[in-house]
Amino acid sequence: MEQIERIAQLYPVIMRVMGRIRSIVHEGMDLTYNQYKMLLTIYDKGNCTLNVLAKELQIAMSSASEMVDRLVNLGFVYRTVDEDNRRQVMIYTTEKGEELIRELRRGIVENYRTLLDRLPPRDQERLVVAFENLAEILGKLE
Repeated sequence: MEQIERIAQLYPVIMRVMGRIRSIVHEGMDLTYNQYKMLLTIYDKGNCTLNVLAKELQIAMSSASEMVDRLVNLGFVYRTVDEDNRRQVMIYTTEKGEELIRELRRGIVENYRTLLDRLPPRDQERLVVAFENLAEILGKLE
């Protein structure tokens, strides 16, 4: 079977399982997954503009603006005018947002630990190596 056909057959299975894993790992989170990704992006970058967020998350500016508004209302991020470019608005995480990220990361790690404990040690290692390989290879496509 050709490589493309093999990928096409595996992709729906992988996405379905990853969706279930994501819902288990992010269980109890008060944010949507996209809001969480946005908060992480702002946190990881230190600050960013709405335009950068929209591009990074591959969403429309209007969607990015709505998500930022929600995160501002929740107290997880704040906006400020860039001193060097008064037309540019910078978005930063608040201390509350940073604490939420730390708390969620701890919970996510624990949830992954619970998932991995369902597998024998050999399969745990195989899964981790598969994820490492997948991340490396897919990173080359960006």
